[in-house]
Amino acid sequence: MQVLIVDDSKVIRMLVAECISELKHEVMHMESGAHAVEYIKTHSPDLIMMDVEMPGINGFEATRKIRIIKGDDWFPIIFLSTKIDEKSYEEGILAGGDAYLAKPIEPLRLQLQIKAMERIYIMRQKLKAAQEDLLVVNEKYRRLSLFDELTGLANRRNFDKTLDREFKLAKRDKKPLSVVLCDIDFFKIYNDKYGHQVGDACLAKVAQALANSVSRPTDLACRYGGEEFTFILPNTDLEGAQKFSEKVRQAVSDLHITHEGSTVSPYVSLSLGVATYNGQFSNGEEITKQADDALYQAKDKGRNRVEIS
Repeated sequence: MQVLIVDDSKVIRMLVAECISELKHEVMHMESGAHAVEYIKTHSPDLIMMDVEMPGINGFEATRKIRIIKGDDWFPIIFLSTKIDEKSYEEGILAGGDAYLAKPIEPLRLQLQIKAMERIYIMRQKLKAAQEDLLVVNEKYRRLSLFDELTGLANRRNFDKTLDREFKLAKRDKKPLSVVLCDIDFFKIYNDKYGHQVGDACLAKVAQALANSVSRPTDLACRYGGEEFTFILPNTDLEGAQKFSEKVRQAVSDLHITHEGSTVSPYVSLSLGVATYNGQFSNGEEITKQADDALYQAKDKGRNRVEIS
């Protein structure tokens, strides 16, 4: 443990430090309550041995300030005092102290009290570890709820939430908002010919190309479902979205993933549909529907192309 000793008497500090060092704990020294409060703002000791009778801020006042600063980060504070009457004991406990040792210090009693505090330290360490593990698990489930496990792109739920938010912003700020839907051409044939494992690898490679095409932090690439992907492009007009879509189409073509079952390219290719909000839609679903109509046109006109709606 790291133990902070707060006492205006150097003799007491040395005595307490010697007792603690014998137990193999790290020791820090402060000679006033004010110094201890400042130290606590940037440090978190595992135990404080706090003198009560000090000039300036006394031990009770310092403890109250420390408890406010640290909030729920609770560590033991043991008071050292010549005052052992019931009123002083009550004030110390209510100030946030956990134990009370009378001066003059009896070394064995002090060491036994510290050994008792070690139990709290061990439980605090276990609690911290459990909290950290919980944060990791929560982050894992948060990511699973918002991102596609295979491709790493945002998932359909993420797409819906983001589009709803960006549509409201675009409507409020009177700015364009574009949505792009794209589909891997003849992917069922690809899966049937090469197998689902190779198909999954293909989806992952295409998804990476799509992710690499996004350069602005406000843009979002998503896996919409199966072999279908989408982009949300805030503050992007139809011309900009069309140019972006053509870049995406070319990026996938440049992967040179062989697709012998395709009738439009020797490699895996994309068909893309683009729609842009300029005040004419009442919600994000209508933009998506328009982009889907454009995607249908791209497929109807031969695939491996970009169509706008």
